[in-house]
Amino acid sequence: MKKVKDLFINKIFKKKRIWIPLLIVVVIALLFVLKPNNNTKNTVTDIAKYIDLKQTVLATGQVVSNTDLNLSFSGSGVVKSIKVKVGDNVKAGQVLATLDQATELAALTSARGTLAAANARYKKTVEGASDEQISLSQITLDQTKLTQKTSVENAYKNLLNSTPEAVPEDGKSDYAAPVISGNYSLGKEGNINITTYYSSGGKSFTATGLIEATGSVDSVIPQSIGNSGLYIKFPTNYTDIGVIDWVIEIPNKKAANYLTNYNAYQNALSQSQSAIDQSEAQLALTKAKARQSDIDLSQADIISAQGQVEQATALYNDTMITAPQDGTITSIDIKPGELASAMKEVIVLQDISNMYLETNINEANIASLSIGMPIDVTYDAFGTDKIFKGSVTKIDPASTIVSGVVNYKVTASVDQGKDLRPGMTANMTINVKEKNHVLTVPSRAILIDKSGQKTLRIVTDKNSKKSKEVPIITGMEGDGGLVEVTSGLLEGEEYVVLIKTP
Repeated sequence: MKKVKDLFINKIFKKKRIWIPLLIVVVIALLFVLKPNNNTKNTVTDIAKYIDLKQTVLATGQVVSNTDLNLSFSGSGVVKSIKVKVGDNVKAGQVLATLDQATELAALTSARGTLAAANARYKKTVEGASDEQISLSQITLDQTKLTQKTSVENAYKNLLNSTPEAVPEDGKSDYAAPVISGNYSLGKEGNINITTYYSSGGKSFTATGLIEATGSVDSVIPQSIGNSGLYIKFPTNYTDIGVIDWVIEIPNKKAANYLTNYNAYQNALSQSQSAIDQSEAQLALTKAKARQSDIDLSQADIISAQGQVEQATALYNDTMITAPQDGTITSIDIKPGELASAMKEVIVLQDISNMYLETNINEANIASLSIGMPIDVTYDAFGTDKIFKGSVTKIDPASTIVSGVVNYKVTASVDQGKDLRPGMTANMTINVKEKNHVLTVPSRAILIDKSGQKTLRIVTDKNSKKSKEVPIITGMEGDGGLVEVTSGLLEGEEYVVLIKTP
């Protein structure tokens, strides 16, 4: 038995060149498996620091002119003259271009001659009447003038009393207004400015503008506004409203009955003049010695001649393009001698001194915008070095579908540079929010635990990059995926941004 054992041991030792290398490989493998996992190379960290954080919305829009009119001839013909050139500033009513007007001018001259002849025949036909008849017609005319004057004055008084109301001077839209009552009696247009203040006797007001007066703020008994005929009663909770200055516009153009009263006043003026004209004509007829039929025939001739003048004038005007309002000529697409077609656009009139920006903002960003937000603007035409300033002036409440996406049109004011032109492409950076000197971290560094609490992994060992999760409170979200941390993080602390998968 001992001999067998010795033979086995000798056999093993004779094969040492085989098992020793195997033993070394096993040891190395065990060392590799049992070696601590060093994950520092896969851990990305950063240091907490204060920066200025911004939240912006980027948009591309166009420069638009307040006045953008494409003008054309109402009739066809050969262009006789172009009286302006591109870049000219023009006034409303100014003639910009004309067609050959020979035929139309001749017709207008002939019609004017016919009218002049009709008037001359009428005057020649007129004859005198008896002193009694002339006196009676004169009395009728005087009574008509008095009656119509009273009618016009009453209509004007009703217009001035179009349901007066007080509105905040600063344009505030959320308010409870004082109640204005009574009948305005000053007979002139303008504003009554009401200013409330605290006095030794309590809350008082002063009235300026159309009337100079003072009074007490009373929510029970209407207080007279001087001798204007109007009274004012303030809301019961007036001290909590926060509006001090009010404006009463005379007449109140926003009143529900303003348009009715205005039309009534215009009708009164028209009817008054018509009645007076009729009375004056009657007086003239009374003074005439001709028969009524002769006078009627003369008047019919005048009316017919006047119609001819109006028709000829209309045809003559069709041979001209006139500026409907002030502006600048930015395009002319016609030359003298060319044949112009009716209603074909040949001249563009724009107001290049009063321009604004238009852009479409998608529904994901529109909720963050509001009126007055500042905008930095660059133009493709000027490069990115020139930055212009603007602000949001209007946000359309109705949506527009652009390439299948819901958008809202946003209007913005802009610096009126001398080289700015309608149609230029504008690159807009709308500054939604801005905070200076705040602690920020990338949003990808923030985790959410099982309870829904936001956490951040703070590095506890800088060498091994070991970390622990710390609850944090976040604030504003800014550009570049940065998030403000308002609690749970200190300046200079190292935190884990992400851990890369090996």
